[in-house]
Amino acid sequence: MPQIAANRNLVPLGILVMALLGTARSEAQIPQTLASPHAAPPDQALLVFSRPRRRQASEVTIRVVDKAGRCVAMIDDGWQVAAPMWPGKHMLMVITGTAPPTIQLMQAKLSSGKTYVVNLQMRVNVKSPVEIEVVRREDQPLEVFPGAVREVTPARQELRDCTEWVYWKRAKIRTKAEQAKRRWDEATEEQRDRLTVRRNDGWTAAEVVKP
Repeated sequence: MPQIAANRNLVPLGILVMALLGTARSEAQIPQTLASPHAAPPDQALLVFSRPRRRQASEVTIRVVDKAGRCVAMIDDGWQVAAPMWPGKHMLMVITGTAPPTIQLMQAKLSSGKTYVVNLQMRVNVKSPVEIEVVRREDQPLEVFPGAVREVTPARQELRDCTEWVYWKRAKIRTKAEQAKRRWDEATEEQRDRLTVRRNDGWTAAEVVKP
């Protein structure tokens, strides 16, 4: 990609920052054609982001962006969204604010045919405004898919405008992404694990549908 090649000085900071200078790869576009709103198709994974409703002085949208600069989810207060993703390892940016944006990183190691859940909650007066909580299968009663998640139908989203916003804000996002990547690298294994969706955290389609 010519744009990436022209920015070789960003190579030490990794592909997360590099890819923000280009456009999203076509293979990253996954059609959202799910038979059940919470069940992942056999060849894909589904990452459900849930944000509990809270009384806030102002509306703050949380944007989740992949390493290719593609917006995979936008979560407003009280929303729940389901992001279909390819199986494998993903580094995701959780972006809030605009001037400048605040970026926190999380990691997802996904298996095909499984659904994963992440709770996002806004906080005030802290450097990391989003509390990221990975819902662990092992922590649920009898390892059953969370009923509170199943009861809420994910919002349908058109993410093109969000991805365009990321592109136009790429200079500011790149700077903040570099800082977030350094913090991630300097964090302890325990801290990174807390922000990582593990493969065995997911539920199969049959487990998701079954009450």
